[in-house]
Amino acid sequence: MKIIVFLGIVFLTMGHQMAYSDRNDGADLLFIHGHVITMNDDLPQAEAVVIKNGKIIYVGNNKQAMMLAGRYSKVINLHGRTMIPGFHDVHIHALEAGSEVGGNCWLKGSRLKALKPQLLSCLQKQQGTDWLLAYGHELETLLEESQDPRGLLDSWINDRPVAIMEQSSHSVWANSKALIAAGITASDKNPRGGIIMRYTSGPRVGEPNGILLETAGEQVYDLALKPNPTAALINYEGLQWVMDELPQFGITSISDARVYWKRGWLKVWHQAEENEDLTVRVNLGLWAYPNEDDESQIEYLKKQFRYDPERLMQINQIKIYSDGIIHNTTAALKEPYNVSLYGVPATGLNYFDEQRLTKYIARLQPSGYDFHIHTIGDRGVHEALNAIENNRSEKPDHRHRLTHVEMIDDDDLPRFAKLNAIADMQVAGKFTLPENQYWQEPYLGKRAFRTYRLKDLHDSGAHYVLSSDWTVNDLNPFIGIHNAVNRGEQSITVEQALNAYTKAAAYVMRSEKRTGSIETGKEADLVVIDRDILAVPRKSIKNIRVLLTMLSGQVTYQSAEM
Repeated sequence: MKIIVFLGIVFLTMGHQMAYSDRNDGADLLFIHGHVITMNDDLPQAEAVVIKNGKIIYVGNNKQAMMLAGRYSKVINLHGRTMIPGFHDVHIHALEAGSEVGGNCWLKGSRLKALKPQLLSCLQKQQGTDWLLAYGHELETLLEESQDPRGLLDSWINDRPVAIMEQSSHSVWANSKALIAAGITASDKNPRGGIIMRYTSGPRVGEPNGILLETAGEQVYDLALKPNPTAALINYEGLQWVMDELPQFGITSISDARVYWKRGWLKVWHQAEENEDLTVRVNLGLWAYPNEDDESQIEYLKKQFRYDPERLMQINQIKIYSDGIIHNTTAALKEPYNVSLYGVPATGLNYFDEQRLTKYIARLQPSGYDFHIHTIGDRGVHEALNAIENNRSEKPDHRHRLTHVEMIDDDDLPRFAKLNAIADMQVAGKFTLPENQYWQEPYLGKRAFRTYRLKDLHDSGAHYVLSSDWTVNDLNPFIGIHNAVNRGEQSITVEQALNAYTKAAAYVMRSEKRTGSIETGKEADLVVIDRDILAVPRKSIKNIRVLLTMLSGQVTYQSAEM
């Protein structure tokens, strides 16, 4: 595990009178004179935390804490600074964020013409594959500005395959070379869970127009990102960058929400664990490929399961999609869209329908896997809850969760608590705020303004968590908390939002007995921040900064101010 030597011990202890006992078996580290938000209902706040051998051995007052100091103990005076448990971000995309395979070109701009020079400059970064890969355009802009998406991209680059993933990751814009490489022709049927968009008029009518929705685009990226030694090295370097990035935001535990094992990503994670490069606790969510043979895929996944609380990395989650997203009109709805994209069914589509999802849970739940189910539309949510209910036992021990849950029917709200199904919502994006939900109105009508029902989930008694879905949204948990408490009628309290990022999220990772709160006997996964999150104005929460992050008592990030 990467650790950082304390640079500020002397500074923090200056001017503080301390008396050490002569005992040699004292604590390793003491934090005193702090404002400790424990997330422990029995002792919500404290002023001191004591650590020995990576674990918390005392939480309470300064006087009692100092009695545990010994000759070699390090004592840190927090001078009133706030300490909280380490954040658990249970939905991120680590390798998708960090890997430079293909160029990893991030495009910015609201008009297509602004993207061309950026894409051309990325040719110099192309590595690890014959494809030029990029991310970040908006599907709506592409559909509005270009009658011929494929032809436009061909006019920019036509000497190699190019694939540009839309900023939500649910569609791909491809040039002709890419379509030829992938074998996508006019005679091809849509893959399960995907749509090959086509020209609707002119001499090319019926041919692919370069826009590939959902699994149609995923299959192209699987081809472009086939494992090879160069790509493996680049992926590993990208993961190391992510490991440096996470502690800067106080993140001590993550769930990687989409481990594409056919791209060699599982091997990269294994290598990082072997080399002790992990700076966080990790639960891997192995991707369930919608177009793989069920029997062979299920048997492969069974063999990968691993859960050992003593290790930093677990392989104990399955990431599986029920549906798509709203602005592709692929999210599964109970009632038809007001307007659908050409070729997309009126109520959206399924990657895994209810019957198949039920089958996967039935076959993999006994191995110990928890399911992480992508559900955005109200039908997608309903069907995923049905699949969980179809596999319910008398004493359910699963930690299955529905992620995104942007639309929830009133009848399904109480089912989360009834079925012990966890709701995992991401609100760090500005587009999720009530004042910005108008963008969904063309597709949903009035339904657009009954999305992201965070407070309703809380009131229903559901076990809910907050996460980032980085890189779709900002990684910073304080932005997620800020948006959770500043969303009008669907706001929750600061304490509730903090709980959703710590204690409640530790439960998702089956780590609640070891992390998620600051309690005696738990791992010393701790974060010091620059202001009191419970006292600052709600509108200022997004400006909170992390000063120190620790994993099992080892420093993984320390700011210059600390």
